[in-house]
This record gives sequence, structure tokens and C-alpha cells, in this order.
Amino acid sequence: MMIGLLYILGIYAAGLAIIHWLHGRWSKEEGVRRPHYILITRNNQLQIEWYIRSLFFFSRVKGRNMIVTIVDEGSTDDTLDIVMRLAKVYALNVVSEAQWSAEALETLLGDENAIVVRLNYNEALETAFKSL
Repeated sequence: MMIGLLYILGIYAAGLAIIHWLHGRWSKEEGVRRPHYILITRNNQLQIEWYIRSLFFFSRVKGRNMIVTIVDEGSTDDTLDIVMRLAKVYALNVVSEAQWSAEALETLLGDENAIVVRLNYNEALETAFKSL
């Protein structure tokens, strides 16, 4: 009985090792699409937390990693404070208006996986969530 139990545990451990090895190989392959969301905000304190939490929730559900950059265009409300609080929980790149320049925009838009979403325009949000 003990030998049978050890046999079952050994097969289970070997199966786990093979699955982890295959997952590691698969995730390192070139061509794995990793979307880069660039969220441009301005006075979006009522919506920003929901947007960020939704993006990360759907990426976890689909099992895809993503990059999120928040660009604040000089908000006068608590948008930036909310983003900084969420940056402690989620992997966010935060860029304020003082750091934002035309060169930075060209660099971010040069990424073929970049999806730019202006949070003031609701039509853009529909296409952003469809690409997840």
C-alpha cells in the first residue's frame, strides 16, 4: 500500500515538473503579445480606480501580462493621489505632466503593442477592453 502511494505521488510530482517546464518555455517564446496600455487622465478621480482594477482583473482572468502607464495631464483633483496609491498594489508606470514630453509620447507610441486610451472619451474604452 505504501509503495502504491509513493508511486502515485511520484507521478504527480513528475507531471507538475513537466507542466512548469512547458509553461516556462511557452512564456519565454518570442511573439508573445504583451499589451501596453497608456491611460491618459485629467480629472478622472471618480473613474480611475475602477479602470485600473478592471484592466488588471481582466488580464488575470485571461492569464496575460500587461504593462500599464498612467499619464496625468495636470489633474486638479485627487486623480494622481489615487493612482499613486494603486501603484503600490499594481505594477503601474506613472508619468506626470511635468515629465511628459513629445519625445516620451513618440517612444511610447512606437511600441507596436501600445494601446492609448484617453479616459475622457468613453468610445475608446470599448476597444481597449476588447483587446484584452
